[in-house]
Amino acid sequence: MARSYNRRVKGRQLCVGDLVLKLYSTCHPKDVNKLSPKWEGLYRVSRFLGPGTYELDEMDGKPVPQTWHTSKLSKFYY
Repeated sequence: MARSYNRRVKGRQLCVGDLVLKLYSTCHPKDVNKLSPKWEGLYRVSRFLGPGTYELDEMDGKPVPQTWHTSKLSKFYY
């Protein structure tokens, strides 16, 4: 069953320098309701730490204090 599931899963890979949005509910868990935004900010990937784990910088170069998993990030397309 696991082999069948894993065959269809496509991994998301981000590169250093990519622009991403982060999930709003992970940053503001008490402020979430159905009218709150789904995604927040515009951030740049600064470092790849491991499988699916990244460090982010704000657009002015200030680092974001935690690490982020790929499931909580969305690539920004402009």
